[in-house]
This record gives sequence, structure tokens and C-alpha cells, in this order.
Amino acid sequence: MSTPEPSATTRAHLGLYFGILLLTLGLAEPNGLISLPVLFWLKDGLQLSPHSLAVFDAITLVPTYFSFAFGFLRDRWKPLGRSDRGYFLLLVPIALASYCWLAVGAHTWTRLLLGILVATAAFEALAATTEALMTAAAQHHVMTGRLSAVSEVAEMVPSIGSFLIGGWMASHVALPATFLVAAALTSLVLVQTLWRPTLVVSHSPPPSGDEKSTQAIRQLLRDRALLPAVGVLLLWNFSPGFGTPLLYFLSDHVRVSPEVYGTYQAVADASSAVAAFVYAVTCRRFPLGRILQWTLAANLLVGFLLLLAGNGVQAVAIGAVIGLVLGMGNIGLFDLLRRSCPPRLEGTGMMLGYSVFAASGTVSDLLGAWLYEHGGFVPCLVGDALATAAIFPLLMRVPHAVLAFREGERATDG
Repeated sequence: MSTPEPSATTRAHLGLYFGILLLTLGLAEPNGLISLPVLFWLKDGLQLSPHSLAVFDAITLVPTYFSFAFGFLRDRWKPLGRSDRGYFLLLVPIALASYCWLAVGAHTWTRLLLGILVATAAFEALAATTEALMTAAAQHHVMTGRLSAVSEVAEMVPSIGSFLIGGWMASHVALPATFLVAAALTSLVLVQTLWRPTLVVSHSPPPSGDEKSTQAIRQLLRDRALLPAVGVLLLWNFSPGFGTPLLYFLSDHVRVSPEVYGTYQAVADASSAVAAFVYAVTCRRFPLGRILQWTLAANLLVGFLLLLAGNGVQAVAIGAVIGLVLGMGNIGLFDLLRRSCPPRLEGTGMMLGYSVFAASGTVSDLLGAWLYEHGGFVPCLVGDALATAAIFPLLMRVPHAVLAFREGERATDG
């Protein structure tokens, strides 16, 4: 049975709040505006090999491998007596200081590594707070699919801007100025701590006084829905054909410039944003399980289209197709994760998914860089397709009650 549809005002307030917050965080974080300038500085300025570049990324992403710890901390502790707002008051100044430190002095491998590592840790903890709030609101209002679509758009819009602007900045703007711009964007996050609609609160009861952390962890590990969803995300982001191999394939073999590479990424992200609007409609009409079957099947071979690219224009056009297909898969699988998070552990559940998502992406990027250096781009794409195919049997372990319902329906109803 369907539950009452949230009012238009409720949907608008939730979407606006989380959309703006995610957009600001997406521009300010290390994977945002500064991503391409740093990437091309390492590649061209410090002359790093594909493997060395992948190692740098792997180290700076270490905090994302432990996202679940930030989520668990958020679920169990409220700092400064201000609940979730306390995390923003504590962590934004840390990220701001890190960017200011990077803006001065020589940009060596070590300095960049340390500065970006600290900033990544701060933003990862902020992401845990944001994702927990959004998941609690999504479950309460039965809007996991639509808020997942909002999340995709809010993440893709700054990503598009970062690739377009960052690609230009990589060629025309000094690296210190890039870090100062990132610092200015980070300061805007503090402004959003002053606005919190009454709808944006955790709808789960707080942990009871006698509930130990070990009990909460056991509850998490025994959850029949969450662990398969996390496993699916691990396989989904195991994509050795993308990341470092894609950068070197497009720049060295297709001969695209940093600006064109940024345009490719921006167009792919724009297509993912379009996919979010498609998903917002589709999830109301079809069960989640059926949507996932369609999108995963479409993703099996889509990466091989890159082999057809002969110039920058063709690469960008192919990126539009890939972005649309990947976007549908991303939204559907994070919809699955939001549906699967247990009450009172929304932050832990969501960030556990992000942890394995990030770790899988890093491992696959390291493997992809090695495969690219020894066998070219095709073996990387084959590995991506095999990992996607392995998702289908794992989906069979997801409880029927999670997959068999459209958005707006509850498994426990009638």
C-alpha cells in the first residue's frame, strides 16, 4: 500500500536544503574545483607516471575508506551540544586552514599530499553528517529514490563546474590561487549552519543510554538488507577502465587537451544529472529491483564505446552516453543503500557504503593503472564489465521487501 504523498512544500524544502548543501560541499571538497589543477600539476608539473599518480590518489583518499567510522561517530556523539550542527562548526575551520596552508609555499608531492589528506578527512566527516540527515528524512517521508536523485544532481552540478572551470584553471591559473578559491568556497559552508528547516532532523530515536557501541555494531553486521547493498556498491565501483587509465588514454592516445578532458568529464556528469530526472519519474512507476536489472544490463559494455573515439569531439559525445547510463546505475544503487539503512544507524550505514565504494574505486584504479601500463586500455574495460556482471547474483541476496516496491510504498503496509 502507498503512504500519503509528502506535500509539495515538504518536498521543496527538503530538496532545496540538501541540494544547496551538497552543491557547496561538492565545489569546496578536494575532489571538486581543485581536482583537475592538482591532477595535471602532478602529471605534467611533477612528471608522475600513471602508477605514481594512482598511488597519490590512493593515499589522499584514505579517509574515505573509513567513512563508516565518521558515520558511526555521528550516530553516537553530538559535539558542542549542537547535534549535527556541531560537526560543521568543528570541521569547516580545519578544511579552511588546510587550503590556506596549501596556498603558500612550494607545491611538492609531500606538501600536496598532507594538505589534501587533511582536507579530505574534514570533508568526509561533513559528508557523513549530511548523508545521515538526508537518509533519515528520505526514509521518514518515503522519498529515498527522489532524494537520491536530488543527491545525484547536487553532486553532478558542482562536478560539471569543477571540470569545466578546473580544466581551464589547470592551464591558465597558478595553483596557489586555486587553493584560495577553494578556501573561499569552504567558508560558505559555515553560512549553511545558520539555516536548518524543521523538516531536516533525524526521525530516528536517539541511542538509549544503556545501548553500547558494540551492540550497535552487531546490529549493523546482522542486518540482512544492508550488507548485500554494501557488497553491490563494492562491485559497482570496481571500474579499472575509468580514473587514471581514462585520463592517460584520452590525453595520450586521443590527444585531448586538459580543457577538452574537463569538458568530457563535465558532459558525462551533465548526462548523469539528466539521468536523475529520469530516475525521479521511473522510481514512482517501477519496482527498484526491475530498475536495477535494466540499468546494470546497460552498463555491462558501455565503456567499450570509448575505443571508438578518434578525437575530442567524439570522446565528449561518447561521454554523454556513458554518463547517462552510469548515472541511472549510481542513483539506483544508492537508492538501494538508503532503503537498507537501519534506524539510528543511518550515518553508519550510508558511510559504510561510501567507504567500500571509495576503497573499491581506489583498488580498481591501482589495478587499472598497472593493466594500462602493461596491456593497454582494453583489459581495463574488460575488468570493469566483469565486476558489473558479478552484481547480478549478489542482488539475489537482497531481501524481497527492499526491491519489490515502488517509491511511495512501504513493505510493511497492508
